[in-house]
Amino acid sequence: MKNSKFSKNFESSGTAIAETMREAKPAAVVPVKAYGPHQMGDSIMFIASFPKAKSVQLAGDFNGWKPEKNPLTRTGDDWQTKIRLSKGTYQYRFVVDGHWQHDHANNMTQPNPYGGLNSVLKVS
Repeated sequence: MKNSKFSKNFESSGTAIAETMREAKPAAVVPVKAYGPHQMGDSIMFIASFPKAKSVQLAGDFNGWKPEKNPLTRTGDDWQTKIRLSKGTYQYRFVVDGHWQHDHANNMTQPNPYGGLNSVLKVS
């Protein structure tokens, strides 16, 4: 088949493809941070981005809505904490420099009695 019209076209096409592949440069890889709650075994890791914050705490029905029980630790511009939770559905909010707010990285929310939103977390 080397002398057929098909094989000549394939060989020249294959060469063109190989040349194009050699010239192609890989796209830049941008690291993606996974903000929000993440289940890790029997624990939940909460990761949030508050680059200008001095203090971030976690309050929810799992800790009696007492933010001082779950402070987050700064890691660069991000904040994180890991807590153990049993199976179930929970509501929570972050307290950032004394201001309560829902987790903007978690689109599961429920209105609270104060006119704001609580973030909702389902642990399986």
